[in-house]
Amino acid sequence: MLPIALWSQSLNQKAEDPKRNNEMLIGYCNRDGFKMIQSNFDSVYQAEYALFHPDKATLDQLRGKLKKLKVTVVMGTWCGDSKDWIPHFYKIMDQVGFDYKNLTLICVDHEKKAAVKNLSKLKIERIPTFIFYHKKHELGRIIETPADLLEKDMLKILGKK
Repeated sequence: MLPIALWSQSLNQKAEDPKRNNEMLIGYCNRDGFKMIQSNFDSVYQAEYALFHPDKATLDQLRGKLKKLKVTVVMGTWCGDSKDWIPHFYKIMDQVGFDYKNLTLICVDHEKKAAVKNLSKLKIERIPTFIFYHKKHELGRIIETPADLLEKDMLKILGKK
C-alpha cells in the first residue's frame, strides 16, 4: 500500500524502494525528478543520454508528426529497461522539439502501481510503456523494448495518425 501522501498530484514524489534499499520516484513525474532520488537512475540516465545518437533520417520524419500528439510514459526508476529506454526517448523528443506539456510521465513501484488517477485503465503489464495519442485516440504503444530502433517504432506508430 502506498503512503497516503502519495495521493497528491504534486510531481516527483519519492518512496522507499525496499527491493533495492534506496529511493524511487512514484506517481506523476518529470525529468527533473531523476536527480532528486537516492539511486543510480540519474547517473545511468545521463550516461545513456550522452551516448545515444538517434537515426537522423528517422528524426527528420518524426519532426512533423509530433504536433498535437500526446504521450504517456509509464516507467520505474528501479527498472533496468526504463534505465535503457527512457534516456533514448528523451533524446529523441529533445531533438525533434517535442512540447513536453503534451507528456505525462508516471513512475510506478515494483507492482506497477502508483496513486495516479486512471492508471489501471492504461493496462500496464510491463515497463517502460510508451503510449501515443492523437485527439484522445490511442495510436499505439511501445512496451518494454522496441522491436527496432525506438525512433523507428515511434515513426511506425505515428504513421497511423
